[in-house]
Amino acid sequence: MHTHRKIIYRLAFLDGIALLLLVFIAVPVKYLLDLPLGVKVLGPLHGTLFLSLMVASLAAVARGALRPALAALLFVGALLPLGAFYADYRLRQAYPDLAH
Repeated sequence: MHTHRKIIYRLAFLDGIALLLLVFIAVPVKYLLDLPLGVKVLGPLHGTLFLSLMVASLAAVARGALRPALAALLFVGALLPLGAFYADYRLRQAYPDLAH
């Protein structure tokens, strides 16, 4: 059970970083400097991390390793810049053994 939560914790954190980089760096650079490379790299990376987080969360809920309310919070948090970090914080509150 601990391993599933640890994977979800790391995926949520990485997804949050990827979304922040995408929204606050890559997209402005694309439109202000006409350099789309950042979006071409970070877009699929964020998408892959997001889908991986959703699959891992659903699997953890099915196995009883994660509460459904936390999985829903992770889903919403992954869609909002900085939301992943709030969800990550709540995940650490619910499962203190996740602290690095």
